[in-house]
Amino acid sequence: MPKAWEKLDLKGEGLQSVQIRLQQLQKKTSTAYLSWLGFCLGLHRFYLQRPLAWAYPMASLIVAILALTLPWPFPLGFGILMLLFALLDLRHLGGWVSSFNREQRKAAWFAQQTPAAPKGFAGRPENLDQGQQWEKELHEYKNIKESERAGHPAEQGAAKKGFTAGSRRMSFAEQEKLLAEISRKEKQNDE
Repeated sequence: MPKAWEKLDLKGEGLQSVQIRLQQLQKKTSTAYLSWLGFCLGLHRFYLQRPLAWAYPMASLIVAILALTLPWPFPLGFGILMLLFALLDLRHLGGWVSSFNREQRKAAWFAQQTPAAPKGFAGRPENLDQGQQWEKELHEYKNIKESERAGHPAEQGAAKKGFTAGSRRMSFAEQEKLLAEISRKEKQNDE
């Protein structure tokens, strides 16, 4: 299915505007992994808005200064330590993306821009006579549904069947029965 709906914004307060806002806010896993390649600058942490994102550029700067000032084995140890932290981040990167996107979804759904309740919606009535009202409504609904046949509205009376406007259409079996009855009456009249 083409994603043309992403470019169309009806400027409403409905589901479409929430989805468009989410598309803009959510992070992609592939971009997060590509930004991990710049781990020495903390690009993956900045991309996912993680805490302590500034620590990677600072650590990289310290390792670079130590490499220029200290003898050779010391900066290598700091570099290996930094690489271990980068590999640890790589292991958690997919979970971070999922967590970030989950938080964005929650924020979008519970934001004030989400659609309000329909006009006139009063919520659940407080005094339902301790369950009597909903049981009564459920019983009435079941009676209506049980009186209906699949694909046909409920019968209001026998006079409503037939081919006239506003009446329920006869089923195939009922039509066959009617034709057989008409045929039988014609044979009786001919005799």
